[in-house]
Amino acid sequence: MTIAAAYLTSEGVVLGTDSTTTVSTQQGVAQLLDYAQKIFEVGENSRFGICTWGAGKIGDVSHRSLIARLADKSALDKTKVCDAANTFVQIVAKEYGDGSNTGKVGYLLGGYDADTHVPECYECVFDGSNPVNVVPLKIGEARFFGCPEFFMRVFYGYDNRLPGKIFEDLKKQQCLVPGKNVDVAFKTAFANAAAPLAAAGFGDLPIREAVDYVHTYLHITIKAFKFRFGPPICGGPIEIAFITSDRKFRWALHKDFTRAIYEQE
Repeated sequence: MTIAAAYLTSEGVVLGTDSTTTVSTQQGVAQLLDYAQKIFEVGENSRFGICTWGAGKIGDVSHRSLIARLADKSALDKTKVCDAANTFVQIVAKEYGDGSNTGKVGYLLGGYDADTHVPECYECVFDGSNPVNVVPLKIGEARFFGCPEFFMRVFYGYDNRLPGKIFEDLKKQQCLVPGKNVDVAFKTAFANAAAPLAAAGFGDLPIREAVDYVHTYLHITIKAFKFRFGPPICGGPIEIAFITSDRKFRWALHKDFTRAIYEQE
């Protein structure tokens, strides 16, 4: 499993992931490995970065190879962020097929347009037969994938699944008066009750605080899974990269290729 995040600010794009990946045999035996790479620069000295979540690869093709194909196919000095995202979807789609051998996988592609220096980020999700949409993030908007509920509990005071569970339970108990506005009324009442609990919300943070914000999500989630029953499904070194509107791809946190050697010893 992967936890991943993207945060778009007016200063740039921040991408973050953990490093755990699951390898399964044909007999169904799963092994967790803690030193996978899930954030990639597109080419070298590039305005583009991609992070991935979900499946660890597409069939027998690695995410690294697919992103390298994007770099080969794109004129990176001229390509717009939205065009790079759409081109990448086409590259992945050829290998993904109907998804029967892969499962759900998503990508977050960020960068800035060379002529405007305005940062952009796009979400692309492959989920079987569902259509693939290239969804743009808004300035000040974040995306969290994997297990955002622990982070939401800290920052908003409740699990994001709680409203739906309460509503469904009330329906089973027939506590709600039938009517077309019941659903809306419940959601409004819950939002009003929960508003004072919120410690913070999304906003157009400066880039250094945006890096910290993404790191907080990853750190809280990793620690929450570490101390719950069962094997942790996320973990390993946290990796964070960012692209600012005036500078190309840079790492804030990045493991080197000897990290597993040293930590195992």
